[in-house]
This record gives sequence, structure tokens and C-alpha cells, in this order.
Amino acid sequence: METLLVHYARKSISPEERASLFVDGEPRLTWTSLLYADFPQAEIFLVGGTIRDVLLGRHPQDIDLVVRNVPVDVLEPWLYRHGAAEFVGRFGTFKFVPHGCTNRQPLDIALPRTEHVFDPDAHASGRKSLDVKFNSDLPIKEDLSRRDFTINAMAFELRNRRLIDPFLGLQDLHAGSISAVLLPEQRFFEDATRMLRALRLASQLGFGIEELTWRALKANIDLLQKTTTHENGTHIYVVPREMIGREFLLGFNAHPMHTIRLWLECRALHLFMPELARLEGLLHEDRETILQKTLNTISVLEKPSFLATYGVHRATPTLLLAALMSFVEDDKATIARRICTDYYFHQFPNNHHARIRCEDLFWLLSHMHDFETVDPASLRPSKFENMFLTERGRDLLMLMHATSIASGRHSVARERIHVAERIRERMIADARMHEGADRLPRLLTGSDLQVLGIEPGPGYRELLDLVRDMQLSHKIESKLEAEELVKLALKK
Repeated sequence: METLLVHYARKSISPEERASLFVDGEPRLTWTSLLYADFPQAEIFLVGGTIRDVLLGRHPQDIDLVVRNVPVDVLEPWLYRHGAAEFVGRFGTFKFVPHGCTNRQPLDIALPRTEHVFDPDAHASGRKSLDVKFNSDLPIKEDLSRRDFTINAMAFELRNRRLIDPFLGLQDLHAGSISAVLLPEQRFFEDATRMLRALRLASQLGFGIEELTWRALKANIDLLQKTTTHENGTHIYVVPREMIGREFLLGFNAHPMHTIRLWLECRALHLFMPELARLEGLLHEDRETILQKTLNTISVLEKPSFLATYGVHRATPTLLLAALMSFVEDDKATIARRICTDYYFHQFPNNHHARIRCEDLFWLLSHMHDFETVDPASLRPSKFENMFLTERGRDLLMLMHATSIASGRHSVARERIHVAERIRERMIADARMHEGADRLPRLLTGSDLQVLGIEPGPGYRELLDLVRDMQLSHKIESKLEAEELVKLALKK
């Protein structure tokens, strides 16, 4: 079912009406009427990615606000009286949860501010070295002028319901273009992470990057490698490696192929993942580049018909990342471990949409060629189940299948993939027919073996696997039969 935002975004209504619908329907903004009542001179604006997403018909999870004409020493106690607030001093920003919204995402409430390079000769192109000054009286247009891209440099004033767009961000939003505010070279020199943000937004939004902005990005990409001297004498990167990993994964999860092409063309891939960039210069036996084979694999994993074969709507981020590394000729798992470690690919929590399960990634890459030497039909049923009836086992079959299609080669391994798929489908069908789940419940556990008087030890696993083999082969079906099997095995 369409959300309200998607519904009205497809209608011919003005941007102001779109923003008004969002404001009126967002419970985290009801407190603004109280602020207006206490401070008639106050101005409150939706800004940045919030108003951008609203105008695109997306429902923003994060709400960014700018409050003018209320000094920070006056605003702070007011917010404490009306909710939970935490002040982040350097940027003049509050994290605020209004009363009645305890389980909601905090709002970001900022005072208008300016950002300048304090010393151009010493500036390392990191945000932390910018000279930041916030001022409650600063005109909103000056606050917008220090932002990164035009689509993020719009504001919607809540009281009068007016859109402020001094840099034609709405025009770029309609054109699907990411353009720097004012001079691209200056924007990237001030804060090199803006280049990463441009690449990520292009993938997330499906936008292009405006020509002058793109040229400046390519010309300044090496700023991401600048270092500075820490107070203890060590050299550290101005742009944290964690930030590089974060922006890459967010873009890659949204649009894998677009992300790789952008990172390749601007040389970011060469800087941070040279093992992948080198694939562009290597040829497959059919004269297609290895990089193109890699992209073909990802393309297969995004096809609805292919995904339907495995009963999923979307490939997991971990599987897509494994596909990206599937044609690397060196030790794939070792290279993946290096990249994951260097760029903190483990940084997202379990419930995050771009979460990478790094250990599963290494496992997928280590086992993706198993069928070149192993026939799945020869595996014990219990071993096959443990390997392929889990989520990562399904991902392994999908990876094997997609790479075999992309490679274009018919081989024994490719035939074995189809055999494994049939075995997996049969096991799942049997389980659903008997229990309604994807796996049959076990007839015996380790606790059951103890009840039978068997001391814990290395033989437990073999006994349990024996029982599971016979159960999956439909030779036993009850706990009593399983216990008799165990007793017989012990006698032997």
C-alpha cells in the first residue's frame, strides 16, 4: 500500500503543499506551536535531507530543523522543559525528543551557522578543522550557503509555509542532478567527505552528478587520502576510514552497479579497493573484462525472476558484496578481510538495511567453488542441511548460480549447482508438508542423549548427525525410533 507521502508526491501539488502535509502529519513537530507561542519572533525551518526527501515523496526518518531568533541560552532550557534534550556545542545542535515521542527518533535542532576555512595553507580538508560559528540571528540564506549540494540547501519555514531555495535545489531535484552549492572545488576543499556524500546520494537517489561538480570531484579525490599528525606524533587520516566504508556501503546497498561505476570512474575504487579496480584491465576467456563479469553477476542477483527461484525479494547486502569480489583471482577471503577491516564494514547494527555480516562474507567466498571438487549428492543429508538450509547457505547457492551464469561456461560445477538446488527444494518441501516450516524439528537433542545415559563427549555430534541423516532420509520419523537407532549404534 502506498504511503501518504508517495501518494501525494505523484499528484500535481506544489512543493509547499507537499511539505505542509508532512509537517501536519508528523507528531514530532507538534511542539513547534508552543515555541511560536512563547517566542513570537522565532522562525523554524525544515532543512537539509529532510526537506529534500519530503519533496521527493520519501518519508524521512531523521528530521533536521533550524531555529532562528531564539538565543541558545534561551532555547536550551525551553527544550529541557518540553522533552529530552542534549546539546552538541561545537555545531550548535540539540538532539531533542519531545514529550510524548519517547520511542521516536530524536530531532536534530540547530542554530543557523557559518563554516569557514580558518587557515587555507594548513587546512586538511576535514570537517573538524573548519571554523564553525553559530548565531541565532544569522539569516537562513547564509546558513544554506555553507551546505554541500543544492538539493540539501533548501529550507521550509513552518509558520508561513514557504520554501526557501536560493540555489535552485528544487530545479536540480526535478532534473535528478547533484550540484555543489556555489564553487565545487571550494566545497570539496572545505570538507572532503562531501565527495563521498555525492557518490552515495547519486546511488541512493538514482541521480546524476552535474558536470562541473563531477569534474571537481574527480580532480580532488586524492583529498580523501590526506593525513594529519596526531598529538602523539602518529599520522592519521583526515577522513576516517570508517566514513569511507559507511558511504560506500550505503550507496552500494541502494544501487550496487551505479556505485561501482561511479567509484571506478572517479578513481575512488583505485584508492581504497585496488584489487577490484584492477579487474577492469583483466580479460575473461571470452574477451569480456573481469569487471564486466562481476557486474553481470550482480545484475543476475538483482533480477526478480532469479530471486523468485530462491523465494526472496532482494539479495542480502552480504551476498551482493560477495558477488563484487567473486571474480578476484587472488585469495578472495583474504582480500575481503582486508577491505572489511580497513573500512569497518562491520559498523552497522544487526537491524540496519546495509548490514554486512563479515564472517558470512568470508565463508561465502571460501566455499563458492566447492562444487568443482564436491558432488552435493554425495554429502550426508545432515551436512547438506547445515550448509545449505540456512540463510547463508541459500546465499552460497545464489552466488554459485549467479557467477556460473555470468561466466557463461557450462561445467560440472554448474550442473552440480542445479543438483544442490533440487535437493534443497525437496528438503524444504518435505519439512513444510510435515511441519509447515523450512526445516524439520530434530528428533533428538544433546539433552535427550544425556537422559539415555550417554556421557557428553565428541561422539555426541556423530550420534546426532546419524539420527538426522536417517530422519531426513525418511527412514525414521519418531523420537522412539531415534532412541532405538542410538542404542543400536552404541552396541556397534
